[in-house]
Amino acid sequence: MTHLFTKRAIRMVATIALVLAIAISTHSLADAAEFNFNWKGDTGYSAKGIFSYDTTDALSVISETGSGSTKNLQSLSISFFDPFRTLINSFTPVLSGVSNYSFLRFNFDSTKEQIFGPFDVGKDDELPGDTWLNNNLALINEGFSDEVLAKEFGFNNRDATGTKQILDLSNNSVQVSKVPEGSIIIGLLVVCSLGFTLKEKFNPKSKI
Repeated sequence: MTHLFTKRAIRMVATIALVLAIAISTHSLADAAEFNFNWKGDTGYSAKGIFSYDTTDALSVISETGSGSTKNLQSLSISFFDPFRTLINSFTPVLSGVSNYSFLRFNFDSTKEQIFGPFDVGKDDELPGDTWLNNNLALINEGFSDEVLAKEFGFNNRDATGTKQILDLSNNSVQVSKVPEGSIIIGLLVVCSLGFTLKEKFNPKSKI
């Protein structure tokens, strides 16, 4: 009888935990939007990332510049790959609403779900291994660069001596796709289901 009570108590606690987790996630999702983005150059170099922003007071255009506290952007991460899809480096220019990248340029139209205008995401402290992707032509037009480049986006890094290299150029834009809002909740359901399965597997005598 005690064993039966314990089993039911465990199930009740797990169910309550799941309900609370879903409620918390749903509340968080109501105030945040999350998007994946990717870019590919003409010679095969590529970049993939993800960003999220607070929708509470956000305008239709999310615009961030430089380091310090952001206006709406909550997080921004990017990974860079060579033509063989080998990871070159990964960085998180924005974390918990704070930018640590002084050259950050990020503009996103939430209505059209498009990245546009000046764009500079990655890391550049003039150290070996620093890598970043920027919109050359937009930055030149805004007076941020005096480089003369024929193509819109540039994939850059610094070699072992810290010297800047332009590894790839392309007119391909940065593509954006929204992360489904239910993905977190589905993940919680899967984890919870797995927990029940493992409990029954390793404690078969608990079945009634």
